[in-house]
This record gives sequence, C-alpha cells and structure tokens, in this order.
Amino acid sequence: MKQTDNIIKAEPGKCFRRKIDGVVFGDEVYLGTTYYLDGIRLEKPIQENPDDFEEIEIEVQTEEIHK
Repeated sequence: MKQTDNIIKAEPGKCFRRKIDGVVFGDEVYLGTTYYLDGIRLEKPIQENPDDFEEIEIEVQTEEIHK
C-alpha cells in the first residue's frame, strides 16, 4: 500500500476491503469521513485512515459459454 496525502493505492493485482463492514473498493481509495455503514446513518461519523482497509487479491470470476 502506498499513501499520498489522503489517497491510498493498492499494490498491482490487489484492491481494498474496508475491515469494519467488508465493502470492497477498487485499487485506490480517497480517505475521508464515513457517514453511513450498510445504509444506516452513523450517530458519529468516522474519519477513515489507512488502517481501516486491508489489501486483498482481485478475484476475477469468469463463466464458460458452451455453444
């Protein structure tokens, strides 16, 4: 993981998952303030930091089509 200001960038072939709720993001996250989790408004917003996210392997799912 590489951090520049409020942006974290994952290593090639990886993306981010937020630890608190398991939401998967892309390979770049702009850290800020979270007001909702799972569609529910938080009483007190959370200020995100890099430790709130984990890098995971990007999973590519394919489906074979038989003709």
